Amino acid sequence: MERSAVTIDEPTGAHFVPTYRSGTAARLAGIPVETLRVWERRYGVVGPGLSPRRHRLYSTEDVSRLALIKQLVDLGTPIGSIATLPLASLREMRDAADAASRGVRVGPEGTRQAIRVALVGETLTERVARDGAGVPTLDVVATCAGTSGAVEALRGISADVLAIELPTLQVDSVAGVDAMVQTVGARSAVVAYRFGPAAVVSAMRARGHAVTRSPLDLAELERLCRDAIHLEPTHTRPVAPPIPLEAVPSRRFDDRSLVQIAQASTTLSCECPRHVVELLLSLGTFERYSAECENRSPADAALHRYLQRVAGSARALFEDALVLVAKSEGLALSGGAGAKAFDSP
Repeated sequence: MERSAVTIDEPTGAHFVPTYRSGTAARLAGIPVETLRVWERRYGVVGPGLSPRRHRLYSTEDVSRLALIKQLVDLGTPIGSIATLPLASLREMRDAADAASRGVRVGPEGTRQAIRVALVGETLTERVARDGAGVPTLDVVATCAGTSGAVEALRGISADVLAIELPTLQVDSVAGVDAMVQTVGARSAVVAYRFGPAAVVSAMRARGHAVTRSPLDLAELERLCRDAIHLEPTHTRPVAPPIPLEAVPSRRFDDRSLVQIAQASTTLSCECPRHVVELLLSLGTFERYSAECENRSPADAALHRYLQRVAGSARALFEDALVLVAKSEGLALSGGAGAKAFDSP
C-alpha cells in the first residue's frame, strides 16, 4: 500500500514537531540512504512529508518505524510482509524476536520490562520529559542537569543504562562517565556529544559505551539503550586472530625515486601519478611503522605483523598501478628502483 506524501509548512509556533531530512533519518534508523529510497519506492514503508522546497521530511515516528523494520529484516523477516504493519505490531514482533534470542518470556501482547535509564544533561532531560511519552520502553529513574556533582546525586540509584549528553568530550570525560556508570550499577553508557577528539571517542567505545553525536533523537536513544543491555562491552569480546596473507613483495620504488616521479608528474596535465606517489609514500611509512612499533604482548606483535602485511600488500598493488599510470601518461621511470619497473606489467 503506497502512502502519499503531504506538504508540511515550516514550523511557526510552539507546537514544532521535529523532522529529519533523508540522510539524517537513514542514519538514525541504521540504514543506507539508498536502502531507504528503495524501501519507500517499492514497499511504501513510510510516507514522508515535503517541505516547501520539496525536500522529504521524516518524523520521529517514521524514524522509529524504519529502525524497527531494519531490525526485523536483519532477523530474517521478509520486508514485504511487514512494510505496512502498524508501529505497535512492529514493536511486538521485535520484542518477541529479542526475547526469543535471549530465552526471555514475553506477555501475550508482546510486552516486556522497561529499560531503567538514568539521564545526565539538561537538554537531554528536557527532551525526554517533553517527548518521552512516545517511548514507553524507557523508565527514567533519575535525572541530573549536568556532570558536576552527578556521582553524588546518582548515589543509591539503580539503572540498566546511563544516558548522558555532553557539549564536548575531554580526556577526563572517560573516567567521569565510568564513575557515573559504576555508581548506578549500569553495564555501560550512551554518550551523545557535539565536539570532541577522535581519541576520546575511541576510548569511550573501547570501554563498551555507545557514542553518538548530539542532538540525540529519542528513537535512537531507545535503540542504543536496548543494545547496551543486550550486548557485551566491546573490550570483553574476543579478538579474531589476524588473517594470514601471502608473502609481501619487496619495495620496487624507494622514497627518493617516488619523490622524483611526483616532481616530474607536475608537468603533466594529469596528476594521477603524483596522487599515486602520495599514497605509496603513506603506505610505505605505515608499513615501516608497523614493523617497528613497540609491542606490549604477543597479541600486540601479531597485530602489528598483520598491519605490516596489509600495508605491504596495498603498497605492492599501488606500485603496479603507478607503472600503468606512468605508461599511460608517457612518464619514463628511470634511475634507482624505478628502472626495472617496466619489466613487470
